[in-house]
Amino acid sequence: MRRVDPSPSPSSRPSAPRTAPSGAPAPQRPTVASMLAQPAPGVAATGAVSIAPRKQAAWMRPTPLLVGSAALLGVDLALAITPRASAALTVVETLLVPAWVAAVVSLERLRKALAGARVEARRPRLALFLLAFVLLLACLGEKWLLVLGQPAEVLGQPVEAVGQPAAAPGQRGVALYRTYTVLAFLVALGGLLGRRPLERLLAAAAEHPARLMMMSFAVATLLGSFLLTLPQSLRDIAHASFIDGLFMSASAVCVTGLAVHNVAATYTPFGQAVLLLLVQVGGLGIMVLSTFFAIVAGRRLRLRDAAVMAEMIDAESFARLRRNVAAIVLFTLFIEAVGALALLFSFLPHHQIASGPVPGEPLSGAGDHLWAAVFHSVSAFCNAGFSLFGGGLVPLVGSPAVSAVVAALVILGSLGFPVHDELLSRIRLRLRGERPPRLSLHSRVVLLATAALLVAGTAGYLLLEARRSMAGLSWPVKVMASFFQSAMTRSAGLNTVDYSLMGPATWMLACILMFIGGGPGSTAGGVKLTTFAALLAALRAELRGEEAPRLLGRTLPAATVRRALGVAFLSMVLVAGLLLVLLVLEPHNPMGLALEAVSAFATAGLSANITPSLSAPGKLAITVAMFIGRIGPLTLALALANQARARSYRLPEERVGIG
Repeated sequence: MRRVDPSPSPSSRPSAPRTAPSGAPAPQRPTVASMLAQPAPGVAATGAVSIAPRKQAAWMRPTPLLVGSAALLGVDLALAITPRASAALTVVETLLVPAWVAAVVSLERLRKALAGARVEARRPRLALFLLAFVLLLACLGEKWLLVLGQPAEVLGQPVEAVGQPAAAPGQRGVALYRTYTVLAFLVALGGLLGRRPLERLLAAAAEHPARLMMMSFAVATLLGSFLLTLPQSLRDIAHASFIDGLFMSASAVCVTGLAVHNVAATYTPFGQAVLLLLVQVGGLGIMVLSTFFAIVAGRRLRLRDAAVMAEMIDAESFARLRRNVAAIVLFTLFIEAVGALALLFSFLPHHQIASGPVPGEPLSGAGDHLWAAVFHSVSAFCNAGFSLFGGGLVPLVGSPAVSAVVAALVILGSLGFPVHDELLSRIRLRLRGERPPRLSLHSRVVLLATAALLVAGTAGYLLLEARRSMAGLSWPVKVMASFFQSAMTRSAGLNTVDYSLMGPATWMLACILMFIGGGPGSTAGGVKLTTFAALLAALRAELRGEEAPRLLGRTLPAATVRRALGVAFLSMVLVAGLLLVLLVLEPHNPMGLALEAVSAFATAGLSANITPSLSAPGKLAITVAMFIGRIGPLTLALALANQARARSYRLPEERVGIG
């Protein structure tokens, strides 16, 4: 009988941990500097695994490539945009793309070899690499279009001669060429060194709903600004400006509607489509869209992703998450389609809509009735406020059909998806012959507050502007126009009466209504209707000496009141700070700047025609305000704040004088 050695075989025996000799430093994780200092991906790896060295040209290694690219960047910026020199430099930059790809692959293999990991591709890193690669090719492609498409006599003009009107396109071409040069260098640098920190940033954001929302809107805004600055998006390269593209992209993603250019006269159909896509993405929310596409593709959501998504859209359970997301997207597309069909029949009698931008023709610009109907339907339901008409909706002030359809879309969009879901459930129960339950407190507050503010706003506009900006209209049209302006203050930004003709009192009324905004979970901005109602309930309880605030037969929790106070106070501080910055930067009417500041923060988009004349710092300030207003001041505070540590003690109480 053979004896079997009980000791495990070498292949199954657990390996002993490797320890450093006494006095030797412990092994550390490789740094970027150490990886860049390594030769090609051909050094020994940990354990018994090794990677065979491969020869690689010295200039294709990461360090020489970065140094050479930086030197090339300096030369390119200095000589832009002399036709022959720019073409030669762009040829060299194009030839460096294969070397950049080889360096990225080399650095990735070296990183895995030093870390002792298996050589396998990871989806997040592959996605980031493909994104960087596409952006790099796009930057080089746009540089080639600028070099080959501009006349040599325009591009060759010196900088001193750019002040002439005929040289304005050349000046814009130089600025745009340099923008693409710097962007290509930053993309290449990020592809080599920044993917690992970027992955950590994305991983940290994915675990926190507030940070994830902020990150998604920021990325969409940056990508949109790049697309809106492409020559394919602009009718005239003289309008190319990255700051203007950033402003328009932020206004679209944040569904604000403020514009520094006339949309139809500045952007091509491709640029208009990009703008509309950004509006749709901003209205639905990036996370809602990504989850919807995952559901349509049949993919299963990870538990952590589902938990984050359920918290963001306030789903009661994971089981209702798929239903809620699908209902939000399908309901939005259905309402927008119905609205587009109704607007199409309203636009058909106006033949000017079918023409392109024509100076002096306020309804021109869309180029097609159907495209105009789709664009304005999406813009209205998402509360964005963009228009393809040269004069906006002001020429259609006397059209009851256009006013009714657009106002209905705006009001529906401002109610919020939770209210939509509850109303649709009641309709389904009624059709079955069943008695629906009572509406929740949230839905009742949103519906009643919306109706009350619509009536109050209509009366205010009619009283203040009947003999001013609406003096030439009949009384039925005045009432309809007043109702339309009141509905637009929910957060839409469209208008049938020119705000520059209105008085300061009307601007103040608009600021109050815009600051309140629409319902939570909607495309509207502001502090939200429920916040305003909770503050009124708390004030009434304090004046009456009641223990807790009551609202529509229910007692509000103390946490709800504290949240409402925090949102309102933080919003007032942000609006006051923004207005102070605008007063310092811009030499305009202070009340007009106040309208601009509140409109940007409340993502309303109403303006007294001040937006196009803002300076570059003023545009950046408004861009930041739109971004903060879209994601919400409290969401921003939660995203930036550290996790509060639990305390096992309570400080003693002491009173302070109030009032």
